[in-house]
Amino acid sequence: MTTIVADVGGTNTRVGLSEGGAVDRSRVSRYRNAEFASLGDVLASYIAEQRLAAPDCVCVAVAGPVRHGIGRLTNRDWIVSEDELCRVAGAAKGLVLNDLSAQGYALDMVPVAPLLERCAGKVPDPEETRLVIGVGTGFNAAPVYRRPGGLLVTPSECGHVTLPVWNEDGARLAQELRRHHGFASVEDLLSGRGFPMSYQLLTGSAPADPGEIVTRAAEAPGSPEARFLALMVGTLGRVAGDLALTHLPFGGIVFIGGMARALEPFFDVHGFDAALCDKGRFSEFLAQFPVFAMTDDYAALDGCAIYARQDAA
Repeated sequence: MTTIVADVGGTNTRVGLSEGGAVDRSRVSRYRNAEFASLGDVLASYIAEQRLAAPDCVCVAVAGPVRHGIGRLTNRDWIVSEDELCRVAGAAKGLVLNDLSAQGYALDMVPVAPLLERCAGKVPDPEETRLVIGVGTGFNAAPVYRRPGGLLVTPSECGHVTLPVWNEDGARLAQELRRHHGFASVEDLLSGRGFPMSYQLLTGSAPADPGEIVTRAAEAPGSPEARFLALMVGTLGRVAGDLALTHLPFGGIVFIGGMARALEPFFDVHGFDAALCDKGRFSEFLAQFPVFAMTDDYAALDGCAIYARQDAA
């Protein structure tokens, strides 16, 4: 079974090829979305570059909600349909799923590393529910369930739920976000898209590249940048705690995405675990959930390949 797979983010799209197993890393290409009018154009370029014959299937993960075989990107004006995938690639089957769902389907294949001291030596339990939390261009999460036929990963758009307010900085930021957007969401703070504006609203400084803010925070612990990152880490911990109580991921919480990787070195100094467990009488209960990091940038492509094989079974 030959499957073209794609991971369509808010900024870039990765495209690869699976011939019955894991995605061939040597045949993965990356494209900047701003240079293409549609995903169909991206796929057409990949097929031409790789000189591919018509595949059996095209499976695409998109950063946005998917219904009835149609995906709509949250941060780009692209609509992706299963019919279009078949037409562009000449495939017999087209599949569209949410990008966090694709990451979840990859969990059985992709290694992860423990993030917290209390998780040292632990590995995710594949028989228990796991939870993937993506902090990248946007924010989202997806629970991963084991079932007799393989995995079931249910989609959500939880990055657009209400931003929790737990201290004065958070209350001030939420008020400013409501003034600008009419609503303060989790993604307005915890994402690469929301990071620069939230930093400006909270500190009064001009927007800066997230990488520069992270570097300044590491170099000057008492700086406005460090204070802003403390708000981000504390908020992320509380959001993760809320999601853990919702889904009960005894198999583990797995963070993915570039913004997650940027924040992870600050988890200890800014009390991520204390924030995650800050639920009163449920604090000890929340400490049962191990926390991990996934660093494989191609995991969503492997997840698409697994999803396509499950669908064909």
